[in-house]
Amino acid sequence: MKDLIVVKIGSSVFITRRNKIDEFRIDRIAKQIVALQKEGIGIVLIISGAVAYGSSFIDLSGNRHQLRQAAAGIGQIYTTCTFNSIFAHNNLQLAQILLTKDYLKRETQSKKIRNIIEFYVNAGFIPFINENDVVDLNSFGGNDLLAAEIAGLLKSKKLLILSTMKGSIHGVGGGATKQEAIEILFKKHIEATIINGKTKDILLQALL
Repeated sequence: MKDLIVVKIGSSVFITRRNKIDEFRIDRIAKQIVALQKEGIGIVLIISGAVAYGSSFIDLSGNRHQLRQAAAGIGQIYTTCTFNSIFAHNNLQLAQILLTKDYLKRETQSKKIRNIIEFYVNAGFIPFINENDVVDLNSFGGNDLLAAEIAGLLKSKKLLILSTMKGSIHGVGGGATKQEAIEILFKKHIEATIINGKTKDILLQALL
């Protein structure tokens, strides 16, 4: 691959106001990734939305930690299956990786993760990464910071944060967390940019 790009997709980009998964939006993202791969650009995806979508099944009004963990397990299944089905229709194969911050603290383990991600990308697969919220809820402080961690680990050329900046009422993140992610990568000389994930062909505009 010519360049390795980490793309974080916020829940507000592909989950509607009625808490449904926007399959059209995911399909447009998949088609852009196909075009980017043809240009020699490898993509690593960080996906939010598990807790948000899981809230359709579990009442989170009490905001209990355990309920959010439970919602994440349900939402993760739905988001992963939907992305995988749509990406497969576009001849793309996802490879799911669920992580906790503690796992990446050891150099030997972080090296293993880096190696497997690079293997997937070089083989033409799409690493599909998320926090393992069922095991350790928001251990990275949200998927923006997970994305920064992965971009730094891979020494990627760029991190693109796809967002509408509205965020999710069920998750962490928002403008402050995104800015923190940008500052972390700035110190590592990696460019990080927040872009509107609902703009047509935004990945192609940003990378080609």
